Order: sequence, then structure tokens, then C-alpha cells
Amino acid sequence: MKERILHTFQTLRERFAWKRNIRRLDISHAGKWYIALTIALGVTALASGNNAIYLIESLLLAGLILSGVVSERQVSSVHVEFLRLQARSVSVTSDWIVVRNDSKKTIFCLEVGEWKNGKFTSLAFFPKIRALETARARSTQSLSTRGIHRWDGFAMATSYPFGFARKTKVVRRPGERVVWPAPLLLKSKNTPEPHGERGNRHAEIEIVEGEIRKYEWTDDARLIIANQSLRGLGAMVRNRRPILKEAEVILDVRQEPGDAFERAVRKASTSFYQTENAELVLLQAKGRKKISGKQAALNALALIQPEAP
Repeated sequence: MKERILHTFQTLRERFAWKRNIRRLDISHAGKWYIALTIALGVTALASGNNAIYLIESLLLAGLILSGVVSERQVSSVHVEFLRLQARSVSVTSDWIVVRNDSKKTIFCLEVGEWKNGKFTSLAFFPKIRALETARARSTQSLSTRGIHRWDGFAMATSYPFGFARKTKVVRRPGERVVWPAPLLLKSKNTPEPHGERGNRHAEIEIVEGEIRKYEWTDDARLIIANQSLRGLGAMVRNRRPILKEAEVILDVRQEPGDAFERAVRKASTSFYQTENAELVLLQAKGRKKISGKQAALNALALIQPEAP
């Protein structure tokens, strides 16, 4: 009974793994001509009984079989990892794609990409990976909009060795990532920084405990320390230093959706790309919401939606 249960569990696991790993074959233009020629020669060989045509037909069929076997080995003998960094919209991601060749043979012309909505998008191309070697490449993906980017899995594809077709192996591992809004570009060094609406710009004065200095004519006379001044050193005051408050970046979300709102979001995000000391203030229909920290603010700006008045 126990062995039967284990066998059933193993069968279900294999079926589940088969559903996760899908093969797809996309025939190229040259491959269509190759197949058409193979069919035509096959019909001719059957009609004529010519041994030479049979031999040519066998070679053509052998080429198709060899192409399928080699391409299957290519996509089945690699292990893929994605090292994803924070993404910004309207710019190429800084992700790394790491591929390890687990076989004892060299792999050629391998593509690794994203699988979404039944489509394969190539992110990196590896012309050659030696046996038992690990290679890595930068991703070429560019995400056009801010917000949540989702995918259904990743895939490996190759057209090696003859280019008749591209075989794709799909691994269904869905995921998602937050895409920060793109900052506004500064036209020149003399252009003012587009910080948007900001508050708390003025500095406050703090008295430094334990530090005194000589009185200057610009100091307030009410700050003179009497007991220290009577020791013969002249008028003395406590040392002071300015403390800058964190800037407030204000975004009014009570707007209609459109280009104006998206530009306001990008304008607000620019401040956080340029400084770490800022707070995001969202003006919403239900009141003000304050968000502290660069990462938290940019995450909020990536997901914020307008509230039409």
C-alpha cells in the first residue's frame, strides 16, 4: 500500500513538472523551405523508386532529427539564475543573468528571456558556454511604465545547429517586481534642480552643549554667558550650529489621470534620486500622508494612482 502511494505521488510530481516545463518550436523561413524540399523529395522518391533520391531524402530527414536532438540538449542542460536589481521605467534594467552549463559539451547560441502571456522576450544572448562553465550577461530589458511588472516564467531558446527552427523551453515560475518612476532629465548643469514643491527649507539653530566661543558683534547679546565672561577671557557665548530639516516633496494626487499626473510623479521622484534626506507628502482626498525614506517614497510613487476630484 505504501509503495502504491509513493508511486502515485511520483507520477503526480512528474506530471506537474511536465506542465511547468513546456517546449515550443518556431520554424524559421529557411526551415519551411527545408521541410517543403524534404516532402517534395519524399514524394518523388516514392513515385520514382530512385535509390539516389531515397538517399538524399534520408540525409534530409537525418538533418531534421539531428537538429531536434541537439537543440533539446542545448536547452535542457543549463541552469539559469536571475540577479534582479531595482528597475526604473524608461531605462534598461541592471539585472544580471547567470547561466551554468551542467553538461560536458559546449553550448552555442543560447537565448535566455522572459515568458509572459504566451510570448518569449529575449533578454540575453550567450554565443558560447563551455562545458561545466558558468557565464553571465547583462539584461537588455527596458520597462516602459512604472508600477508592478509581472511575468509568467522564464525560457531558454536556441536555433542551433542549422537554424531550421528555434526551440524554446519554458519554465513556469511567475513573479513580479516594482518599477520606480523615471526621473526627469536635467538639461544642463546650470538648470535648477526639479525638486517640485518642497517645504521645511529653512535651517534651525541648535546650541552645542559644552562648547563656548568668544562673542562676536553679530551674535545676540542675550546669549552671553555671565559666569564664563567674568573669568577674564572677555564676553563668551555658547557655540551654535544650524540644523537643516528634511525637505518635504509634495505631490497632489487629486488629479485626472494622464500625462500631467505622470510628469508630476516623475518630478517628485527626481528629488529622491538626488538626495537621501527628503520626505514624501501625498495630498489625498482623505488628508495628508507622509512617507519617510528614499526606498519607501519611490515604492509609493511607483504604485500611486490619481484620485480624480
